Amino acid sequence: MIIITHSHWDHTQGMIFFQKIAEEQKISPIKVLVSEKAIPYLNNQSYNQCFVQEELYSDYLNIPDVSPLKDKQEIKLSDSFLLEIHETPGHMVDHISVYDKQNSALFVGDTPGMQWIRDFYVCNANSIYWEEKDYLESIKKIRSFDLEYLCIAHFGVITGEDITNFLDKSISMYNEWMKFFDQRSSKLDDIPFLLDELWKTIYQDFSNMPQLKISLKAAIINAVTYYKNLKQIKLT
Repeated sequence: MIIITHSHWDHTQGMIFFQKIAEEQKISPIKVLVSEKAIPYLNNQSYNQCFVQEELYSDYLNIPDVSPLKDKQEIKLSDSFLLEIHETPGHMVDHISVYDKQNSALFVGDTPGMQWIRDFYVCNANSIYWEEKDYLESIKKIRSFDLEYLCIAHFGVITGEDITNFLDKSISMYNEWMKFFDQRSSKLDDIPFLLDELWKTIYQDFSNMPQLKISLKAAIINAVTYYKNLKQIKLT
């Protein structure tokens, strides 16, 4: 079984290949489980073109024949081991997280945002599908779990008091980016300018790691798209 946390292309586009390999090697078919809310997005993966900077990925494969999951549904793997499904929207409307109560571990996909390296956090507002209210509610829900491990898709496992720090920083970084755009609202179409300004202000402590600046470009483009939609600014 493979559980897809949400329908963004970077979390779905390997499914067809995994299933094909399983068939070619004559092993058990792979069952794909997703939120019931993800099915229309998986049936039409072209919606991923909302990520305008990723135009090179124009031929998205649709993901048919999946098994739907509901909020609070349990997946029993053995008599003593089960997983709980919890809706955690915001990053995407169909996002789910998976709770392994036996090991106090929560697999949250992209729900709380990204920590590329320690102390380097990126705004979680990734497209017009992002919802601030849902995001904040999902962070609140994550805090309610008894956790030893918070497992994020980008990238790794966070433990102990670092979990609280990460969740706090996720929210503060989102607020910082929104304030940053507010203050530069006349320059939203100038991505090189925004990238330079972001690097000189919010990320000034990482000036000795210029490779990270290059990686921020895609995040800025997606966040600007969301911000324009939020403020009802004409998209270009």
